[in-house]
Amino acid sequence: MSRIVALAERLTVAKDLGPERDYTEKGRIRKVFSTMSEHKLGMLAVNLVTALFAAPLIVMFFVLMTMYEDLSIAEAGFNFSGFIGIGYGLTDDTVAGINMIYGIRQDFFLYFFTPSMMILSIGVAGAYHCIRNWLWGVEVKPKHWFRGVKLHWWKFLSAFTFMGLVGTNAAYSTIELMRLMSTVGSAHAGIWIWCITALLLAVLTILFVSMWLPLSVMFKVGYGDSIKNAVLCILITGIVNVVVAVVLIAPLFLSMVNIINYIIYVAMLFYGGSFYITCNLSFGMFAGDMTLNTLYEYEQKQSMQQKKSGKDKRRAKTDKNKDRVAADAAPAPTAAPEAEISVPNAPAEDNGRDRNKPVNRQNNGAKRKPKYRRK
Repeated sequence: MSRIVALAERLTVAKDLGPERDYTEKGRIRKVFSTMSEHKLGMLAVNLVTALFAAPLIVMFFVLMTMYEDLSIAEAGFNFSGFIGIGYGLTDDTVAGINMIYGIRQDFFLYFFTPSMMILSIGVAGAYHCIRNWLWGVEVKPKHWFRGVKLHWWKFLSAFTFMGLVGTNAAYSTIELMRLMSTVGSAHAGIWIWCITALLLAVLTILFVSMWLPLSVMFKVGYGDSIKNAVLCILITGIVNVVVAVVLIAPLFLSMVNIINYIIYVAMLFYGGSFYITCNLSFGMFAGDMTLNTLYEYEQKQSMQQKKSGKDKRRAKTDKNKDRVAADAAPAPTAAPEAEISVPNAPAEDNGRDRNKPVNRQNNGAKRKPKYRRK
């Protein structure tokens, strides 16, 4: 618990851009399917538009790469059966053909994967904005797709460019390992380290992007703060984020299986992309509500209490000053008249002065100097 509190204290807290709602809402999985069911046509439209931006990726790696491999093998005229007539064993042509096929695949990933991901990012930015509003219960119009592209294109472009570079590295190293294992039968330690490191980096990238993309469209914070918040939310959610990432990646691996792959392709064409984005956004909202929104509400309550206590202190100080001013403005009490002092039984040295006459205290009873007349 102390670890989670320490991580939460480093978050850049802000309220999300959505309407007021219950941040402790449960049933996030049910929310995904209810949103998909409520907005069938809208989800279909968003998915088809996104598929247009995914067309370069699909065409390059599912159509052109296979065609180019077949044409290259046919033009080279390799003899894969050798000289024994039944095709057993590896011949020079077999090794050359394997090297050619894997080389073509490496070239396609090296030259086309990252640019295709960059094009795809534009469509995904608009799709995230629309589906985010549906999950929040906000009305969505066609203009919101363009607004999403306008607001988020640069964030998604940076994320998908990074994913393209990491994916290219992982694919290139994996293909190189497969090529060496197919032709030589083994690979040296450097290839193994390269491949494992590249795949590990790809997994971490998927975990990061699956958290950062939803938070980036939900909260308006700085670019660096959004990256920091995504990393901290991953550490706070822990194993939950890993499970969600594995569930989302699983269909991609199933697409490599014959027959199942065609089902997955059709599903991805109509609703698959929208379903992926809805799941990702729902999990991101869960993480954001659990951390950022909850902390924001707590800080707002603390701020209101501080303001209230400050007002009370100022009010008490003002009342005290009013009392002081009122006390200063009150009339001073009137002093009692000074009593006359008589000197009874005056001694003979008073030179016959009237004993009942008041004494003048200013000259302390001294005799006045006689006035001299001018001669």
